[in-house]
Amino acid sequence: MKKVVKLAFSYLRYYKKQTLALLAGMILSAGILTGIGSLFYSGKQAALENARVQYGDWQYSLWCSEPWFEEFLSHPEGKGFQIENYGVKTIKKTLEEPYEIQLVSADTGYLQMMGRELLEGQMPNSSAEIAMDLHTLRNLDLPRQLGSTLELDEQTYTLCGILTEMPAKLQEDGMEIFVSPESDYGSEGKFLYLKFQENGNIYKQAAAFADAFAADKSTIARNNGIAGYLGGESPAQILETIRVGLWEEGTGLPYIWGQLNEDGSLTHKAVLAALGLFGAFILYSLFQISVMKRMSQYSLLQTLGLTDGLIFQVLLAELLLLFVLGYPLGCLLGNGAAALVYGRIGRVFVTQEAVMHTGAGTQEQALASAASALPDTGSFQVDGAILAAGAVFFLVFLAGISLRLVKKMRKKTVCQMLAGNTGRMPRQRKIYSLHLENLTGVLTRKFMFARKGAFAGILFSLSVGSVIFLGAYFVAENTKINNELNLKADDGLGSDIQVYEASDELKDVIPREDLSALEEIRGIEEIHPVRYLLGEIPLTEGKLKWTSYFAEVAEDETNPPDPELMEKYQGRIVRTGEEDYLLKVNVYGYDDGMLEELQDYLLEGEIDPQKMREENTVIFKTITDGQGNTDGIDLHCKDSLSLKTPRDPMASGELLKFAGEESQYSTEEFSIAAVVSRPLAKVETYIGDSGSTEVDLIMTNEQMEENFGVTGYQTISISLKEGADAEETAGQIRDAVSHISRCVVKDYTEQIASQNLFLTQKMMFFYGIALVLFLVSLLHIMNSMQYLIAARKHEFGILRAMGITDGGFLKMLAKEGLRYGIYSSLAMTVLYFFVQKILYYFMVHIYLYVHPRGSISPAPYGAMVALNLVICIGAVLISGGSILREEILEEIRE
Repeated sequence: MKKVVKLAFSYLRYYKKQTLALLAGMILSAGILTGIGSLFYSGKQAALENARVQYGDWQYSLWCSEPWFEEFLSHPEGKGFQIENYGVKTIKKTLEEPYEIQLVSADTGYLQMMGRELLEGQMPNSSAEIAMDLHTLRNLDLPRQLGSTLELDEQTYTLCGILTEMPAKLQEDGMEIFVSPESDYGSEGKFLYLKFQENGNIYKQAAAFADAFAADKSTIARNNGIAGYLGGESPAQILETIRVGLWEEGTGLPYIWGQLNEDGSLTHKAVLAALGLFGAFILYSLFQISVMKRMSQYSLLQTLGLTDGLIFQVLLAELLLLFVLGYPLGCLLGNGAAALVYGRIGRVFVTQEAVMHTGAGTQEQALASAASALPDTGSFQVDGAILAAGAVFFLVFLAGISLRLVKKMRKKTVCQMLAGNTGRMPRQRKIYSLHLENLTGVLTRKFMFARKGAFAGILFSLSVGSVIFLGAYFVAENTKINNELNLKADDGLGSDIQVYEASDELKDVIPREDLSALEEIRGIEEIHPVRYLLGEIPLTEGKLKWTSYFAEVAEDETNPPDPELMEKYQGRIVRTGEEDYLLKVNVYGYDDGMLEELQDYLLEGEIDPQKMREENTVIFKTITDGQGNTDGIDLHCKDSLSLKTPRDPMASGELLKFAGEESQYSTEEFSIAAVVSRPLAKVETYIGDSGSTEVDLIMTNEQMEENFGVTGYQTISISLKEGADAEETAGQIRDAVSHISRCVVKDYTEQIASQNLFLTQKMMFFYGIALVLFLVSLLHIMNSMQYLIAARKHEFGILRAMGITDGGFLKMLAKEGLRYGIYSSLAMTVLYFFVQKILYYFMVHIYLYVHPRGSISPAPYGAMVALNLVICIGAVLISGGSILREEILEEIRE
């Protein structure tokens, strides 16, 4: 074995250029794979820590008013699970007025998990004491002062403690007021919150816990915000997801990917797999060229008795020596560079939810959401798993390379290997000089195709590098467009400041007279007011194709309708016949500027505000499913629809259920001028409007007044002049609308700037990775070109001896480089066509981009073609320059 290692080392030392190229390939491949893997891992860990803050630091909860609970409290350990922390919350009483409030008592474990720390005072010790957070204090209009009294449910309480707020994602469940454990209101329910050790699969631990204490597994609830990062999925659930995706109509790959890619891990694994395969291809190509140069030496060794097994050991030893040096160095450099990148643009790698500009229920919520929503990045962390997995992958692949090259040698005769002939000899000879005066074109073509494997490898490297860059550009450009369109669709034109009514009463509006006051404020460039009304349209004779889309009529126990919507509006939709429905819709009035901006979301038809006023037509905003499809309702351009609205534009209560006397409603017929996929400024305080799951009818503000008598505004989007002081202008706007009930002003300038910076960082990362991969490809191209030129020294020497000038020789090489550039551009075009189709499919049906472009502009494509030509011509000329520096006789003897 020592002799094998010694021989391998001598080869590496003798062929220094090839050794350095291989070492560089190993370092770059290992660095890219492990560096990006650690970036993904750091982002995932940061996202997990952010999720603990937003959802609470627990994994499972279950009803614990059962006999096993006492056993658990006495012995909380068991086989197959390790509990790191647990907490118990007891719901003493639930109040519906003035808000949904739970009176609860809790132990320290629960308070720790939910991040509920005491800011002032103490927890309640008697039935007359309560503690709550600042959010609840403000909503109950209670001063931040210990000893304050509050009357709830005909009982007076004294404030004894003030706590930090509950996790943001749990605030939708209502408010919590803490009372003494001794308080007795006649009925109560206990819930156990569990946090298992995270060094093991938490789903298996939860199952073992349920088995150990005979707990009903159907009562165990998962913390979806946390468990997805920790392996909280049931294997049966994963298999069921795959089964549904394969066999259920309307699902397919987007459904499977969307369900299993809960925390982005599936995307990360796909990216890492692609990077690993790319690095493996580069290493194989580089080492194959190195072995081809030494083919004659291996044949001599075979004649001396060296077996295929020993040759395999020599080849593997070479690669392992390079691996021992290159892989750790690559990991060190890759993770070092990744740490610098993460320190600058770490937010790019942290999974985050989309932040919408929406109407919040309270002013403090609105002000909070106006702050930057970008996540905390935490510190950079090296992913030990990707280091180990990468090492195993490359070791297995290196062994595979060695085995494949030995098999290729076995197919050749000793004479072929001694002569260095790696291709097939031509079966017939042809004299070209009888018909052609200039033979450089023939020679170029013959030289290029003499070694078809090397030719194909160069084309692949060139095209892959170019395709990766074009793909990154395609994704980055569409991401930028999608971000801009989402921002516009969230609050109307991506406005700097939004003024809206945080109310579900149609009488609460911003009067038309106040618009003039806003227009006089210096610093404001544009104002876009929006009018609103709730309406109902009939969908008869099967016009609703997605009958399971709305929970109210889907009859799916796992997806019950929203109880608040059912109570206030009798749900969004009512079935009136076998294929007949009545659907509640948001009716909006936009100004001409906002209507023009809807062109970006146009599916069919034409948006012409003046024509809409003249013909009294509307724009129909349809629904979108989880795969980006928009054909759920069979209504199209030029179709007619009937819109039912309350006669009183300030109607409330039962009238908004559309179940009152017909005399209280009016019905108008409208023709659809256009169909769009998203609205702009949305009103979410009635039936909601997420932008994709509700139906909207959009018309001009003048039509809203003429058709329905609506004169006030629900929301106003404001854009500031460049250089305007956003804080000062927002203050003036607040002063101007301070007299309007429930009117909220939100300043988005900081959030928009942060989101734009975030997008710029993401695009720069895309381009940076594409550039690094392109440079790795360039390394392979230069190495391959040098080999192809060096392998033809004998032929080139003969040409020079026959009298070809140095200029003619370089011209011949330039023609060869030009041919390489043309062929690689053709290969790039074909390969990119398929890659673009795949990327477009993912953007539309999986990541739900808003109207992505189906192709890139000609400029980047033309730039890559030009770059290919320059690289190929330059690589050939640089490699061929060494031929002219050698003596002709030495070249002929090669």
